[in-house]
Amino acid sequence: MHYVRSILFDAAVVILTLVVAMSVPFLWLFKASSATVRAVSQVWANGIMLLMKYVVGLDYTVSGRENVPDGPCIIACNHQSLWETAALCAIFPDASIVAKKELRKLPLVGWFLERYPMILVDRSAGRQALRQMVDEARRATGEGRKVLLFPQGTRQAIDDPMTFQSAGISALYTNLAVPVVPAACNSGLFWGKKTLMMHSGTITLSFLPPIAPGLPRKEFQETMERMISDEASRLLTVSEAKVR
Repeated sequence: MHYVRSILFDAAVVILTLVVAMSVPFLWLFKASSATVRAVSQVWANGIMLLMKYVVGLDYTVSGRENVPDGPCIIACNHQSLWETAALCAIFPDASIVAKKELRKLPLVGWFLERYPMILVDRSAGRQALRQMVDEARRATGEGRKVLLFPQGTRQAIDDPMTFQSAGISALYTNLAVPVVPAACNSGLFWGKKTLMMHSGTITLSFLPPIAPGLPRKEFQETMERMISDEASRLLTVSEAKVR
């Protein structure tokens, strides 16, 4: 049954994506603002979440939402599946997500990412990429928006040791003077890294107390990594996080 539901979900996502893509010529013709592009993108993100809930039977719950400031901040979440990308877009519709530049090449999707605007980073560019990321993130927070990123750098399976590529998040923390909210989820229990198979159940997304600006870089990095790792481990072991 999980296999059938997953296939139906994939088919529905394709249809949803094609429907949303029909708006591209009109958005391009009328030179839509980034706010309008984000609004259209929210149709896609929220549609994905509804399809997960009603086709796959995969829902989610949020804890610690009160830890997220109303104003600009950086949200740093662990990365186990594609779920958290769609979920965070739906939860924070005005946020910019830090993503790899290669996504720009995806048909239609790349067009939306550039105009959302996402912060697309060329990871092979070294310090230049960090400067670009900081500049674009400063622009987003200056507009009162949040910045989302996955400090692990890529999806990691739940049974792999958790590792971080902290140069990016540390550069944002030391340059932007806004709080960083560590976050963790257990989505990998229900949607593995190397499979399209999805399981029904309830994912938990947990927002932890924010780390205020001003800590030394190394202290911040160690604190953030410890908070995310400990919470991710806790979520994987709590009795409510069982795959049905």
